[in-house]
Amino acid sequence: MNIKFVAHRGESQTAPENTLESFALAWQRGAKCIEGDFHLSRDGVIVCMHDDNANRTCGVDKPLAEMTLAEIKTLDAGLHKGEEWRFTRVPTLAEVLETIPADGEIFIELKSVGLILDKLEEVFAVSKCRPEQLTFIAFDEETISTVKKRFPEHKAYWLTCNSKEDVPEFTPAEFVEKIRSLGVDGVDVLDKWVSREQVDAFHAAGLSFNVWTVDDPVRAAELIAYGVNSITSNRIYALQQELKEL
Repeated sequence: MNIKFVAHRGESQTAPENTLESFALAWQRGAKCIEGDFHLSRDGVIVCMHDDNANRTCGVDKPLAEMTLAEIKTLDAGLHKGEEWRFTRVPTLAEVLETIPADGEIFIELKSVGLILDKLEEVFAVSKCRPEQLTFIAFDEETISTVKKRFPEHKAYWLTCNSKEDVPEFTPAEFVEKIRSLGVDGVDVLDKWVSREQVDAFHAAGLSFNVWTVDDPVRAAELIAYGVNSITSNRIYALQQELKEL
């Protein structure tokens, strides 16, 4: 099975997460797929940041939904990572898509809900990316179900921990039925709760089983043996080198 390695927020262990610099480094190091998080700004532009507030990565305690793109573009998204990354800017979705090579892919994690779907149509209308290059992921059930209906030619995976009070929330059969009820193509689940039985159940149902966020090569090797479809990591390049040595 040909497993897909996904660069979580780009090469985020080395470069500032969710920036063009982080994504460029991932492509430079041979990544075939990146993952980024996207919110809607106050003036309706899709921007790339994990948190809904700029404080952690940019040092400004203000929600993105209350900031215009012009304000967001003044933020320094790199200094928290080191002096050498000073003045790294927060990119838009359109800017991120422009970095994707012809054979590259992206997992687009939708953090905002509602109007962001209309804005996606606007961005995709001018993007050169093909539908198979753009996969949606989201924790919000209504969002991921709706985006699959709006963009049926794109893959869509429900993000989940699959845990409730430190125990698995779904049995393999229940997990499959949950995904079927959402009408999406598969799941992207926290690696702690992944079992071979779950992966087998999904594949038997014709569904995709993806895993986040795996930085340990021993665990990655175990998941590969299970047959998972993709592994998301903060250190994709290093992880792949370490897997070769196991």
